[in-house]
Amino acid sequence: MTNAQSPSQELTPAQHPLRLVDLNVSIGAMTLLAETNVTLPGGKITVIVGGSGAGKSVLLRVLAGLLPRDGEKIRWCGDIQWEPSRGDASPMMTPRVGIVFQQFALFDELSPIANVQFGIDHRSDPDQPPGQTAAQWLDELGVPSNRQVANLSGGQKQRLAIARTLAANPDIVLYDEPTSGLDTASGRKVADLIRRTQSLHRRTSIVVTHDYETLLPIADEVLLLDSHQKRLVSVPRDQWAEIPDRMKPVTAEAVDRPGRGKAAWAMAKVDDFLTASGAVVVAALRLPFDAFPVFPKLTWGLRFFAHYLRLIGGVSAWVYLILAGVITGFTATYFTFRFLPFRMYTQPLLIDELLSSIGFALYRVLVPVLATILIAARCGAAVAADVGVKQYGGQVDAMRTLGVRPTSYLLACIVMAFVVASPILQWMAFTSARLVSLLTFTQMYPDIGPYFWEQHFYRNLTDSDAVGGWMSWSKGWGWVAIKNLACGIGTGAIGYYRGASPKFSAGDVSDAITSTVLWTTLYVLLVHFIVALMEF
Repeated sequence: MTNAQSPSQELTPAQHPLRLVDLNVSIGAMTLLAETNVTLPGGKITVIVGGSGAGKSVLLRVLAGLLPRDGEKIRWCGDIQWEPSRGDASPMMTPRVGIVFQQFALFDELSPIANVQFGIDHRSDPDQPPGQTAAQWLDELGVPSNRQVANLSGGQKQRLAIARTLAANPDIVLYDEPTSGLDTASGRKVADLIRRTQSLHRRTSIVVTHDYETLLPIADEVLLLDSHQKRLVSVPRDQWAEIPDRMKPVTAEAVDRPGRGKAAWAMAKVDDFLTASGAVVVAALRLPFDAFPVFPKLTWGLRFFAHYLRLIGGVSAWVYLILAGVITGFTATYFTFRFLPFRMYTQPLLIDELLSSIGFALYRVLVPVLATILIAARCGAAVAADVGVKQYGGQVDAMRTLGVRPTSYLLACIVMAFVVASPILQWMAFTSARLVSLLTFTQMYPDIGPYFWEQHFYRNLTDSDAVGGWMSWSKGWGWVAIKNLACGIGTGAIGYYRGASPKFSAGDVSDAITSTVLWTTLYVLLVHFIVALMEF
């Protein structure tokens, strides 16, 4: 007969209790929790209930580490501690927390298997082999692997979100309104699934919900977020039937605000502007560090890079820039010769000089300006939309709970994609512009022919000391490259930061896209203005 272990020795890391010590949470002037001290049992299911607006989801995000202590709107203080085993003299540890978001926060561009594999590859202890493969997680939770994420039902998305969270091997699993939007039958299946996975994997599970009827049967302990006491109150099992009566609707606290005159209003606007300007300066200073391509997992870094390279430099962008080059090449050539003053007398004398000027203008000025503006508008908006949807849908927060800085896979890959795609797109625009210029000239002057055009079009673009080949294009290419890369990197950064700003509605995503188009266009024009002062 073997010797039995003591309870403290049998505890796994995920079964240690979680303590909230003097926790205070507030939104603006409204207090959600005040001086709250409570211990959540380890290795069990704790259900937190409360009226709508009581702050359950805010509390969950605090527990997940997604909210800074001194946020712009939400502030909290106190300690969240992971209690060690009895007799263990080691200091309090910080648990790895996984969260199953109310809106699932799945990566729509990835397959169900890839979503789970993302969790596996970013698990809490990467040195330990994973307990299951991605396919095994999907089989266990009944998620089809042969469908796109967008085509999964609500219940299937919920199970996929649970699979990805558990695959990351967190110590604590948080569920944010897991039955929201589901019918009664589907809600019960999700509740049974939470109980079954907790029993099988023995993770400390915390569920916040207003759907007490569905989730109370699986609870080991129930806490009421009492909006009157501003506390988390433990509800004994024999009082669970009283919960509906104790879940009072939350009313906004009346706050006395002194009347603000025009001067106070103006000062507030100035303060907001200075705050925003300071954030821009900090982001600009941090950009070389945040955008440096150091990936937690190289495979995923390359995968996100490929995603943004398709988004920024895909076929639609080719068509966009080629058409722009066609229009620029035609207008620069046709209207220059068509509306030349005293054309009959001056054109024979100036035709070679006009061609060299057109070539110079297209290569050094017109195409770079037009191409970078179009890239800023089209590609900057696409990046802001992609990152904005990830922010609004919770994918950015999902990365954080998996221990990934969003800048590692998003900002770095976006900037890299712009560095690669912007020169190619501009080359496409210039190539189409010069071909159309050649066709336009030969149609206007069939007697002269293409040889004359080629001889003079490139005259101001070639280096007189060059022997030939690509070196014959060396004159001025550095200035073109500087403008192109500066515009591309700045456009990518602006698109990312506008998209990653807090999003509370689809309208916020739309506003981010609109503001990105505005600011990237102004930024590109400013870059061309500054470089032109040095270039010419």
